[in-house]
Amino acid sequence: MIIGNGNIAKVLTDRDDVLFFASGVSDSSCTDLTQFEREANLLCRMPKDLHLVYFSNLGVYRWDNAYIRHKKSMEKLVKHTFKSYSIVRVEVLEWARNKTTIHNYFRECIKNGTPITLQDTYRYLLSLDEFLYWIGLIRVGEQEEINITGRKLHVCDIYKLVKDGQL
Repeated sequence: MIIGNGNIAKVLTDRDDVLFFASGVSDSSCTDLTQFEREANLLCRMPKDLHLVYFSNLGVYRWDNAYIRHKKSMEKLVKHTFKSYSIVRVEVLEWARNKTTIHNYFRECIKNGTPITLQDTYRYLLSLDEFLYWIGLIRVGEQEEINITGRKLHVCDIYKLVKDGQL
């Protein structure tokens, strides 16, 4: 069963033995408590007899904002509610079309001629092939946490890839 219709849900293959919960808050700049509550309420209504795959964010290791606090809270909820689960943490999905992802933001700024200030920081970009590879390795019946990093790139390098049409 696949719950959701966004960038992750659209690339998953439905399985009878797995509940893919891909209907959470995906915008890391979100501060809307109603969105956080919507995700928590929906998660609590999910069947507990299936292996749950919950999609979180690698930012739980290095950031502290409303979105990350929410993701940490959801991870705790998963661990305390479901007997069998996989918490899958990702960061930037290369195939995502959200305007808030870094590469799509750069693409829009370049298109519109909007000046960009590039930070001295890194992001993890995940290809669709790598994502699907790791999803295929999920162990049903286990309690596991999977961090899928993809490739670590400096923000300036991401900008160059977008500008050169390679991303």
